[in-house]
Amino acid sequence: MTDLPEFYATTVYIDHIVTALNCLIPFGVKDEMLVTITNDGLSFARENNHVIKIQLVLSRELFQTFHYSPPEDASETRVSLRLDHVLDSLNITNDRSDVIECTLSYNGDGTPFILIFEDSMITESVEYSTYLLKDLDNTGLVLDRSQLQFECIIKGDVLYNALHDLKEIGCKDCYFYAIINETTGKPLFALISKSQQGVSKIVLPNERSILEKFEIYANDSSTIAYNQPMVTVFDYAMLDKIRASARIASKIMIRRDLHGLMTVNILNETKDILRSNDKESKRPKSVFGNGLPTHYPGIIIEISMLEKALPELLDVNEIKSMMLEFMGTDSAYSFLPAEHQQSKTAPYENDKHDDSDGYEAASQDLPLFF
Repeated sequence: MTDLPEFYATTVYIDHIVTALNCLIPFGVKDEMLVTITNDGLSFARENNHVIKIQLVLSRELFQTFHYSPPEDASETRVSLRLDHVLDSLNITNDRSDVIECTLSYNGDGTPFILIFEDSMITESVEYSTYLLKDLDNTGLVLDRSQLQFECIIKGDVLYNALHDLKEIGCKDCYFYAIINETTGKPLFALISKSQQGVSKIVLPNERSILEKFEIYANDSSTIAYNQPMVTVFDYAMLDKIRASARIASKIMIRRDLHGLMTVNILNETKDILRSNDKESKRPKSVFGNGLPTHYPGIIIEISMLEKALPELLDVNEIKSMMLEFMGTDSAYSFLPAEHQQSKTAPYENDKHDDSDGYEAASQDLPLFF
């Protein structure tokens, strides 16, 4: 009897794997990705220039068969693969109309990583050379949860559309502006672009159904800071790398710590995940039943990125002044910090609780993923 390899897993959800791996393309399609195998599933990681990192997880529930026997005194196995090589093979088989079963196999250091594709007519095997391991450098890319400055949960399609619009206008530097009004408790979250076309802003909706959680802290992860704007800036070329991940997200959690590190956590419900080619699968629906496996949590992604630099005081003051002018309009009057508001009249006092858009601070009962 032939000994089983160290790892093998079988699945028919090839299009879903392609959708997931497409999120890594902005980080370098011809570069190596670090694949980590554990009893919980597979993770894929890329890092660019020590300023941005992505880690994507496919849990073992995606696979009909999942076997992993790690070496002694080890809980995981790591191997480096070329992303474009893997995607080329998956995309070719993904275009067929027949049901295809894909088996991933790896037998440890010095052996190839193997993909086996099998349908009713033919079996194909592809072997990939594995590379010397080079661990990712996580220096400065680990969130300091004890010194959070900003935290929010927003709908994925809203952030995706905002990032797409910024790309369309040729954004170079993107400023995040966030503030909570002490009187009303209403948040304001805006993405401000600086480009050759000048300065422009995208104000994100603050309805609770879109902006589920929004908190600014006094640098301690617990004390809420009101009427104190948070301004941070990112190189848009780097920020745009998260757009592919935002495209498949149901919800996105954004957190920033006192050291200028921002993490973006992608949570998706399996029914919301877009296929790799945005079209209905050509394969019989009976293969997938009602979709992905019932207990499969979806694609899990975390992106960590450093801000471009500490914003120049002149730029920060310009951003604050511009937003104060915007918040001074009738439609957004209640966002103004108290020291900038006009004296309130009696009618406004009587109505100030009635003009709420329904926003309330989110509860602490967050999804397990976060």
